[in-house]
Amino acid sequence: MKQRCTIYDIAHKSGVSTKTVSKVINNLPGVKESTRQKVWQIVRETGYYPHHGARSLRGQVRNCVGVTLAPPLHQVPLSEDFLLWLFAKLSEVFASRGAYLSFDLAPRSQEILGSDYGRGVWEQVYDACLIVGPLPVQDSVLQRIHMSGIPYLALGQTDAFPEGSCASVNFYEGALQSTRFLLERGHKRIALLTTYEGYQAGVDRIRGYRDALAEKNIPFNPSLVAYGDPASGNLEEELTALLSQPGVTALIESTAFEDGELIRSAAEKSGHGAGDSLACVVWTYSRDEAVLPEATAHLWLPVLECSVEGIHELALWMEGARSGPIQVLHSPVLSDAPRPRAMSKPTRIGERLGFHVKNIRKRP
Repeated sequence: MKQRCTIYDIAHKSGVSTKTVSKVINNLPGVKESTRQKVWQIVRETGYYPHHGARSLRGQVRNCVGVTLAPPLHQVPLSEDFLLWLFAKLSEVFASRGAYLSFDLAPRSQEILGSDYGRGVWEQVYDACLIVGPLPVQDSVLQRIHMSGIPYLALGQTDAFPEGSCASVNFYEGALQSTRFLLERGHKRIALLTTYEGYQAGVDRIRGYRDALAEKNIPFNPSLVAYGDPASGNLEEELTALLSQPGVTALIESTAFEDGELIRSAAEKSGHGAGDSLACVVWTYSRDEAVLPEATAHLWLPVLECSVEGIHELALWMEGARSGPIQVLHSPVLSDAPRPRAMSKPTRIGERLGFHVKNIRKRP
């Protein structure tokens, strides 16, 4: 079998040192142009390419960007469009650096001792780590990743480690804006459909809602709040029950599941008409399209925009052009301007994989 050509073979054929070959391959200065051309000619003739594993052993550099999920996949309402966008964006940013991209497919495998979403860092698979999804309220993994010294970015934040490297939307502010908007229009019995129970993004939604009510001296009523799991099969029934609570005149749909037909159906079944007897503020990842065109207002979550900014900063950190941590926090945008163009319900990864966890319920 033909043996792989090594850097020593290239150096021998070129009549130069391995250090000179390395400079040529990595486009570094300090090599005469004639020598550079000679080395490149031999590289092309032999089909040589650097042995990345050997590089890793020598310099502890793997040139690998790892992507991992903080929560279990069925709890993250990731759409197929978002996953494709993320892959394309990471390719765009890191391809010119010759980086590898690794997705952790089993961050919580029961067969792996001590497994968590940081295992690719502990096993030294990555040179940089991107953490997708909301972070648990009592998260301790992010701080451990931080202490490892590896460049990293969480697409979410947590009160457990506020100084961590993150790019996120301010969900607290979104809930505060949404509730204030409805309160200013005379609504007092405001239902909240939320998500991410036990995660910071869920806590921030409840906190913003509660604080806005407190500003008007309206007590927090837990019967007006329901949590939703993105892969549950009974969301419509639970939302119908929530809207059937006595005296409810408004809804904040903060899950960003972006299922307008479900909201419309639940409103009708509970005796309301979305945008008619029921005022709705609907959260969405879309800047222009409407989940529910007849909604009273729409709250845009600029998740893609803050992710782009964070990923570019992560690339700079990885190549040593900046230090960490990264702190990117974007504000949501509430608008009551008409949005006549309705969006199609996105396909969620959990749904595609067949997750059906009936985990939507009211919480005291």
